Amino acid sequence: MAFTSILSLPSFDSMHPPQPSSPFSESDGGSGSGYTTPSSSIDTDTRDKALDVFTSHVYVSTGALQVALLQDIFAKHAEGGLLSFCIDKAYTAPGSDSPGFAYAEASLGIVPTAWRLEKLKDFTYHSASCDAILNRSVLSASEHAVRASHLLAFSSAALRSIISLTSGDYTIHIVERPPVVFRPLSRTPSLSPSGRNATSGNIPSVDEWKALWAAWDLVTLEMIPPSMLHQKPIDLRHKCLFYIGHIPTFLDMLLSKAIGGEATEPKYFWKIFERGIDPHVDDPDHCHNHSEVPERDEEWPSLETILSFRTGVRRRLFALYEDLENGKRSLTRNIARTLVMTLEHEGFHVETLLYMLIQRAGTGTLPPPGFVTPPWELLKIRWDATPPPSTESVVLGPATITLGHDDSEADDFNTELEAEGRHYGWDNESPARQVHVGQFRAAWRPVTNKEFLAFWRAGKAELPKSWVEDDGEVKVRTIYGLIPMEIAAEWPVLTAYDDLAAYAKSKGGRLPTEPELRLFFDTYDVGYEGGANIGLRNWHPVPANAGLASQGGRGSNGGVWEWTTSLFENHEGLVPTNLFVGYSTDFFDTKHQTVLGASYATIPRLGRQTLRNFWQRGYGYAWVGARVVWDM
Repeated sequence: MAFTSILSLPSFDSMHPPQPSSPFSESDGGSGSGYTTPSSSIDTDTRDKALDVFTSHVYVSTGALQVALLQDIFAKHAEGGLLSFCIDKAYTAPGSDSPGFAYAEASLGIVPTAWRLEKLKDFTYHSASCDAILNRSVLSASEHAVRASHLLAFSSAALRSIISLTSGDYTIHIVERPPVVFRPLSRTPSLSPSGRNATSGNIPSVDEWKALWAAWDLVTLEMIPPSMLHQKPIDLRHKCLFYIGHIPTFLDMLLSKAIGGEATEPKYFWKIFERGIDPHVDDPDHCHNHSEVPERDEEWPSLETILSFRTGVRRRLFALYEDLENGKRSLTRNIARTLVMTLEHEGFHVETLLYMLIQRAGTGTLPPPGFVTPPWELLKIRWDATPPPSTESVVLGPATITLGHDDSEADDFNTELEAEGRHYGWDNESPARQVHVGQFRAAWRPVTNKEFLAFWRAGKAELPKSWVEDDGEVKVRTIYGLIPMEIAAEWPVLTAYDDLAAYAKSKGGRLPTEPELRLFFDTYDVGYEGGANIGLRNWHPVPANAGLASQGGRGSNGGVWEWTTSLFENHEGLVPTNLFVGYSTDFFDTKHQTVLGASYATIPRLGRQTLRNFWQRGYGYAWVGARVVWDM
């Protein structure tokens, strides 16, 4: 298959509006002008006006929740980029006296006579064009399973639900089409040049790269103003410009390892952009092996030079895909692992860059363009309606669980082993091993901002890096700027391991071990496809919702990683990676804790059960929370 034909295949990326920097653009990606600096704290009264009045509405059955149909309906009716979907579980061509129309009137103020019958591709529904205002008095939390099925459908169609409300058989979503949406994993095909294994495995396709680049380019080119490129939002990390160069450099270096070839010009980028830093929190002069970067701003390459290099590397990657498609090169396990590792490495950095940028949100960092600013006051009303757990905690174990999977890099050059249809991971995920977990009791939900606030006010912990004290008032950081604590009160608190361990001790408990937390997640966490707040469904945490008897306890933790008491260390059978030397082994230093789960900015594929993350326990910038457990 010719290269141009690969790019012309119907793609997930084609569902998105054009990005400011295509993989083959020679321009600077739109950076450098048009930036404004937002105020340091959000005025929720004015920002809510983005959703105060909207004019386009459809009334549909659940039969509308098909990718092509959702896209066509949105394209036809979404004036101003917003569309309210009124979804009737029992829709039967309602008349003017329909209870569903009555609910739409009570919720949005749309009178029954405003609806008109529509037909699209033999699908019958109703539409209305009139000003509508969300009635705050009817805002309520949606049933998990119902809302999850809707979110799955919207994500598949490259749409996003901004806010939803439900009553019985009726659910209303206010929907937008943002520039970044991640396809559900069940609908993300694995690369399979043979055509036999597209439904199994996790080898990224061209489309998956394009979806990730939409996110990476949005964050790096539209949320970092030029004035911040040479700034360090976190002292323990490099300046922002480093990461824009690091991502294509890492990809270029690993491509050369896998398939040979010279470095993309300029070749010296391999020296300055190869690897970032994670110095010891308590001794910043102590750091693992890393790149030596320029000391003075004027010695760094320009953004334009870096973007030209990035374009060349992306072209190189697509040339590899072309060779795999037309048979000029065979897909080996080594190449497959390289593709998985480089894509996931970039996915990790979307999140780590964002938790740097959030430290300057409102005083430099720009909010994500193309996304409606969260209607904080409306969301708070909906979040306040989230019911508490049916019981305070749950007993788990004793049980024997499996940690990890069998995926050794040492087998990659065995030509008798199939490359397609496999799930590849990082060295610390392998091999699979059986672990016994004793009986314990766990909180259904992580520690919240409100709960930790009382602990902090008692002088028992440091102020979390996710908070700011402003004239005696504690506010919470978001990528949109600071918001009042009362809005984020039920979000999971994001802070360092040591302070959360102290909080757990004050409650007569402790933090969970890795096997204990894994058992909890395997039993009760719903994941991205079950409606969890990961994959930039929101650009902020939300209240956790696990622990309801009506849902069998299943739910989400609100979109955070979670600390465990297990040190990040070697285990029997681990084969250190030669593709990314030191990825795990450099941090077997007794200072890093094993972390499980996923945050709201974690790409969906990194939320898999076998993945193990790790941060220093004194590092409070990462988006990590914790839940309390008790011994039985």
